[in-house]
Amino acid sequence: MKYDVIVVGGGIIGVMCAYELVKSGQKVLLLERGKIAQGTTANSFAWANATSKTTDQAYHDLNAAGLEGYHALLAEFGAEALGIKSGGSLQIAEPADAAGLQSLRDQAAALAAFGHAARWIETSELRALEPNLAFPADAQALFAADDLCIDAPRFTRFISDRIRQHGGEIRENCAALALQADDEGVVTGLTCDQGDLTAANVLVTSGPDINASLAKLTGYDGFHSGFPMGRVPGLLLTTPAVAPGLLGRLVYGASSNEVHILPESGGGIKIGADDMDGMVIEDQSKENLKRVGQLLLQRAAKLLPALGTVDIDSCTLGIGTRAYPTDGKTIAGQMPAAKGFYLVATHSGITLAPAIAPLMAALIVTQQMPNPLSPFGLERFPGFA
Repeated sequence: MKYDVIVVGGGIIGVMCAYELVKSGQKVLLLERGKIAQGTTANSFAWANATSKTTDQAYHDLNAAGLEGYHALLAEFGAEALGIKSGGSLQIAEPADAAGLQSLRDQAAALAAFGHAARWIETSELRALEPNLAFPADAQALFAADDLCIDAPRFTRFISDRIRQHGGEIRENCAALALQADDEGVVTGLTCDQGDLTAANVLVTSGPDINASLAKLTGYDGFHSGFPMGRVPGLLLTTPAVAPGLLGRLVYGASSNEVHILPESGGGIKIGADDMDGMVIEDQSKENLKRVGQLLLQRAAKLLPALGTVDIDSCTLGIGTRAYPTDGKTIAGQMPAAKGFYLVATHSGITLAPAIAPLMAALIVTQQMPNPLSPFGLERFPGFA
């Protein structure tokens, strides 16, 4: 069978790229070595936002486009089908923490300069939005009403069904083994563990495993250490179902109690804290995971007291390893010195999937780099120009 494009990697980025390609009329095959949406996509905090991207206008705009893409999909398919919860996000600051308050004020100013819809709210509105939270009487917050919470596995499986409906093919439990190309470096297909496949284009979206994927596909071991991307672990705890309406949106606690929480579609609360991610790198034993999980739960209960009755043994603990380009931004585009060989690697895959996918589809179909992607090509890194 001959394909126009083979996409390697069945996480949210790969699935969305395959969806946009098949909608554009391409004959598409998506390969996933395991099951769709069971890797990083299944172990992500899944906050779709541009609120946290304030140091670079182009990267902020790309994330904002991802958020806009989700809202367009909501209008087309509905929240229930997609597994998306609206309500926005709140980032809380306490005036007693002058540095934390100023940092959040600076973030709000940067977002305003970018034209992003986020606004500062005082205690009374904060309390009205989230009456079950515990915070000081003078707490304030940055409110981004358009931010979304995504049930990423559910969303990705839904889009996978749309790929099939449009005539695309998905093969699970099928690993890509080797890229096929002619002497001029032009892609002709790839070999998977089900045999040889013919295609004019191959797009690799294998998340944190992309270094190893590129090394395997090309036979060049230098990608293991020479590709500009690292791996960052993230520890997440999800409680069992709690009282309905306990939490309305994503909330970042103040810096005095660094924790972030959001409502899961199944009724539980998902909890994370950036400073705890490193506590499980060296020791991922069940005992250590439970210990760190208990600390997460205690922090969350300070912010949302109703969680004080939740037993750690009833919770689910997961570690998601995320791709992290060395400059903190997305890598997306064509591999230099190759024709028909493309890749996407990003730390913000949940937010960016609806933005990157149509841009990558346009690049592959037209062979012209879309302007919003041009700052994020691999050529910006030494050795890849």
